[in-house]
Amino acid sequence: MLNRFLFFLFLFLSLHNHAYAEDYIDSLETRLILVDNAEKLIILDEIIPYYFRNEPLQASKKAAKMLSLARQENSKEYEIKAQRYIGLSNSHLTSDHEKALEECRLAENNAKSNGFIEELILIKFAFADIYHQIGDNTTSLEYQINAYHLADSMELNSLISIALNNQSRSYIELNDFDKAEQCLKKSLKLSKINEQPDIEAEINIMFGDLYTKSFNHQLALQHYRQAHEKYISQGKDIQIAIALFKIGNSYYSSDQPDTSFQYHLKSLTIRNRIKDRTGLAESYNKIGLLCIGNGEYQRAINNLKLGLNNAEMINSNLLMQQSFDYLYEAYLGIDDYKKALFYQNKYAGISDLIYAEASEKRIEEINNKFEIEKRAKEIDDLEKNYAKNEKQLATSRKFIFTLILFLLATIISVVFIVRSYREKKQFNKKLQRINSHVLRQNKKLTELNSTKDKFFSIIGHDLKGPLNSLTAFSQLLINHTSSLTEEEIRTIAKDLDKSLKNLYELLENLLGWARSQTGKIEFRPENFQITGAIRENIKLLSKAALNKNIKIELLASEQVMVFADLNSVRTILRNLLSNAIKFTNSDGIISISVDEWKDGVEIGVYDNGVGMSKEDQKRIFDISAKHSKLGTNKEKGTGLGLILCKEFVERNHGRIKVESEIGIGTSFKFTLLKSKKIITKQLEDAQV
Repeated sequence: MLNRFLFFLFLFLSLHNHAYAEDYIDSLETRLILVDNAEKLIILDEIIPYYFRNEPLQASKKAAKMLSLARQENSKEYEIKAQRYIGLSNSHLTSDHEKALEECRLAENNAKSNGFIEELILIKFAFADIYHQIGDNTTSLEYQINAYHLADSMELNSLISIALNNQSRSYIELNDFDKAEQCLKKSLKLSKINEQPDIEAEINIMFGDLYTKSFNHQLALQHYRQAHEKYISQGKDIQIAIALFKIGNSYYSSDQPDTSFQYHLKSLTIRNRIKDRTGLAESYNKIGLLCIGNGEYQRAINNLKLGLNNAEMINSNLLMQQSFDYLYEAYLGIDDYKKALFYQNKYAGISDLIYAEASEKRIEEINNKFEIEKRAKEIDDLEKNYAKNEKQLATSRKFIFTLILFLLATIISVVFIVRSYREKKQFNKKLQRINSHVLRQNKKLTELNSTKDKFFSIIGHDLKGPLNSLTAFSQLLINHTSSLTEEEIRTIAKDLDKSLKNLYELLENLLGWARSQTGKIEFRPENFQITGAIRENIKLLSKAALNKNIKIELLASEQVMVFADLNSVRTILRNLLSNAIKFTNSDGIISISVDEWKDGVEIGVYDNGVGMSKEDQKRIFDISAKHSKLGTNKEKGTGLGLILCKEFVERNHGRIKVESEIGIGTSFKFTLLKSKKIITKQLEDAQV
C-alpha cells in the first residue's frame, strides 16, 4: 500500500518540479479567481500535483474544473491533461480502475487524433500506474517500455529519463535489482549528457532506494547526499526535505542515531516551513522513535503527538498506526501503563482497519483485474471482428459488382444471402443461450461471494475484541513482569483467563459453523433462555462499556424461552450491544428489554447516545450501501454488522426495526419465535 503511494508520488514529482509551499499555492488560488479562463488552465495544471500530495479530494475537483474550462475554451491540450488527471483520481481515490482506464483511453484517442505526442507519453505513464494499482505489474511495465520507445523515437530526453526511472521503480518493487540498476545507469548517463540536474537528482534518490532495499546503506547514503546537493542548487524545498529524511534513515540503519537525529531535524524544519503535512507526520514520528532510543520519553511523546495530528489531517492510516505504536513504547518508558494500553488498543484497532482495507483492496484488485482483462479481450475480439467484417464487406462489394454483370451470379448471390441470414439467426440464438448461462453463473458467483464476505465479517466481529485484550495483557506481562506486584499479576492473569475463555467459546462457535457450512451458514434452531444469552454478551462487552463508564441494565424475566439458532442470536446481540456502546457517550446508559407477546418474544436494545438521521436509518440494513460511521471515541466499524443482524433475524423468522433521534438515542427491536414447549402448553391450556 505504501509502495503504491510512493509510486504515485514519484510520478507527479517527476513531471512537476516546482518547489511548492502552502503560501505559494494560496497565491495561485487567489490568482485563479482573478484571471481569465486561458490562464486558469495554466494555474490548474500547476497546482493539481500539489493537491494530489496534500489534499487528494481537492485535486479531483480541480481536475473536473480543468476539464470544464478546457471544453469552454476549446483547448484540446488541457482537455487531454484533465482527462488524465481524472483517470488517475478514479484509480487512486475511488479505486474505480475500470472507469480510470476508460478516461485514459479517451485521453489517448484525443492525444493521437490531435498529435500531442508528449501528452500521449504521459497517458502511457498513467496507464502504467493504473495497472500497477490493479496488481498487473506485467502490463504496467509494458506501458512504461512503450512510453520509453515513443519518447526515444521523438528524442524527448526528459521523458526518456522519466520512463527509464519508472521502469527502475517497478524493477525495485519486483526485487529485480540488476535490471533496475541498468535502467538507472542508462538514465543517469542521458541526464548528464543533456544537462538535466533535476532528473539527475531524482536518479540519485532512486539509486539510494535501490541500495537501501539491498542493505547497502553506505552506498545509499552517497547517492542521497548527491541528490541533496543538487536539490539545494535548484532550491526545491520538498525534494530537499525528502533527501534529508532519507539521509537520516541511512544513518539510523548504520547505527548512528545522533547523526540521524540531526538530519531529521533539518528535514522537519523545512517541512514545517512549507506545511508539508505528509512529510511532517513522517518526520515527527521518526524523531519520536529516535528520542525513545535515547530514553527521552517525554520529548518522544511530544513529537509523536504532533506526528499523529498531521497524520490525522491527511487521513493516513499507515502514519497513524506508526504514531500509535511509538506512543505505546514511549508511555511504557515512563511507566504510564494506562496510556500505554490506550495507544496499544488504538494501534490494534487501526491495524485491524488497515488489514481489512488491504484485504478489500486485494479482492477489488482481483475483481478489477478480471473485469479489465475481460473487457480488453472483448475489445480485442470486437476489433478483430470489425477488421474481419470490413474485409468481408469489401469482398461482398466486389462480388455484387460482378453479379450485376451476370444474372446467374445474381441468383446465386440471393441464395447465399438467405443461407447466411439463417446461419446468423441460428448463431444469434446460440449466443443468447450462452449469454443467459453466463448471467446465471455471475449471479451465483455474486451470491457465493456475498456469503463468504459475511462469514468473514462474523469472524472479524467476534474475534477482534478478545484478541486485542489478550495482546495488551500479554505485552504487559512480557515487558513489565519485574515491575508488577503479585496482586497485579494475579489480576492480569484472571483477566487473561476470562478473555481466553471468551475467545475459546467464540472459536468453538465459529469452527462449528465452518465445519457445517457448504457455501452458506447452517441454522439449527433450539429452545433456550434468551436472558442467559443476553447476560453472556453483556459480560463479553463489559470492558468496552467500562472504558466509557457506560451502565448496561437488563429489564427482563429469567424464564423467557425462545426457539431460534443460538449462535446467530449471540451474533445479533453482540452486534447490537457493541453498536450501542460505540455510539453512546461516556457516562451513558444502555437498557435491554425482553417482552413476551402472544406468538413471539421482542428484544429491545436502547441507548441514549448520538442517534442517527432518517437517511441513515434507511441505509443501515442495505447491503448495497454498506453504511459505516465512527463511534463517539472514533471507534471503527466494517459497516456489515447491522446487515448481518437483519439477515440472522429474518433467518430465525423474526423482524428487526430501528427508531432513532439525533442527540436523543437509538433503539433496535427484533422478534424471535417463542419456545415450542411454551406454545404447545398454551395450546393445551386453550383446549382445556
